[in-house]
Amino acid sequence: MGITLSEMGEAQKVVYDLISSLPEDRYDITLATYPGGELIQWIKDLETQGGKRVRIIGIPQLRREISPFYDISTFCKLYGLMKKERYDIAHFHSSKMGILGRLAAFMAGVPKIYFTVHGWGINEYQPGWLQKILGLAEKVAGRRCTMCLCVSHHHMDKGLRMGWLLPDRARVIYNGIDPAPTLRGKLRRELNIQEDIPVIGTVMRLREPKQPVYTIRVFNEILRRGHRAKLVIVGDGPMNEDCRQVIQQLGLDNDVYMLGTRADARELMNDMDIVTMFSKWEGLPIVLIEAMFAGKPVISSQVGGIPEIIDHGTNGYMITDLNIHQGADYICLLLDDKDLRTRMGEAGRKKATEHFSKDRMVAAYDRIYREA
Repeated sequence: MGITLSEMGEAQKVVYDLISSLPEDRYDITLATYPGGELIQWIKDLETQGGKRVRIIGIPQLRREISPFYDISTFCKLYGLMKKERYDIAHFHSSKMGILGRLAAFMAGVPKIYFTVHGWGINEYQPGWLQKILGLAEKVAGRRCTMCLCVSHHHMDKGLRMGWLLPDRARVIYNGIDPAPTLRGKLRRELNIQEDIPVIGTVMRLREPKQPVYTIRVFNEILRRGHRAKLVIVGDGPMNEDCRQVIQQLGLDNDVYMLGTRADARELMNDMDIVTMFSKWEGLPIVLIEAMFAGKPVISSQVGGIPEIIDHGTNGYMITDLNIHQGADYICLLLDDKDLRTRMGEAGRKKATEHFSKDRMVAAYDRIYREA
């Protein structure tokens, strides 16, 4: 199994859940990824806790950005690994690893090659020439694998429309997670936030495509309208300093808490009243599914596979662009109506239980792997 980066993220969570949950008597798993991130530590902890043994191959040449020297080096290392080990299955996640891995596996003669599309690495924010190059690479790689597994119908439809996928080699498997942990009160005790003050929370990697600065500006507008609330941002990344500068400029030091990366993020989410996820583009965000399992109403950008998670007006709201007033309007609706928050949260929990469980996801991948 291969993924570009090992930092904490939604694709990494899926990889971890697959590695930790697939039957050990049926699969002997190797993980190839960039060294040093949280995913590697999670995998190592599996063995420490008496769980399965997973071989980890660190590839320091892996880069998210295009780099001919590093990309060729990565391809050669992947090809050599798969040629030597003669794997029965190769499964890749994230765009860079997906392209290089599929091509290397095909040339190495791996019988079954899979790629999970967590979100296309091609979008309108990129230069036209780069979109064409990446599109061609996806088209070539897509014809060298057994099946492309998309996390949403939105992404499968786009891939088919653009010619990156073949109709008979594409399926949808929704991301899935465990039910919410039961511990409550941890976040409010840690930050000394009173029970009558609503907490707006978000969990994200502080980098594109996420929009943490926009989230802070929306929160500032909410306070400007006279609401009492606190904003909690869980996560870290290259935009951390940008966020801190905006918080200071707006005088929000006592109202916005930046907690960094937290392994207990799902426990902290139990104390949030509203969960937001504002992005320029997305796959099928696990954070929103986590919020739904926790019974929280969600507000998010209407991008990627998110409309397959959020039923607008039923378990949350979606905004059509990154307009500060539009984001604030929906959050204020929920702040003003506790009963509405409860109804939306329960609707979200019901949908998450029915469609986005980890057991359902793992079973779907297991069936795919075992198909002739």
